[in-house]
Amino acid sequence: MRFPPKLALALWLLSCCLFEGCGTYFVGFVSNPGGSQTISGTVSTVQLSFIRDITGETIMLTAVTFLNHGTATTVNFCEDQREKFPVDHDVQVDFNTGVYCSKLLAVVVVT
Repeated sequence: MRFPPKLALALWLLSCCLFEGCGTYFVGFVSNPGGSQTISGTVSTVQLSFIRDITGETIMLTAVTFLNHGTATTVNFCEDQREKFPVDHDVQVDFNTGVYCSKLLAVVVVT
């Protein structure tokens, strides 16, 4: 029996949800992995954090929150990048997105 594409996708997603708590399966989605992006705004907070990846390895990242016209956006950059983000300053940042954190390419402080 052949299912329409939308129904087949829905059935596949449902079957993944059934196995979610088993610890055996991992299903993840990344939008635009590895793509270059730019964000600009006022640096609101900068915080060093640690997370564990799917294999249990610890990853150091810097969580930076940008304010832009009343909207807050947080980006997690790989490694300790705190010195590159002055709080309460306007910046423009180029980076490559990743699964757990983004690779910082350039930070320009706008005066």
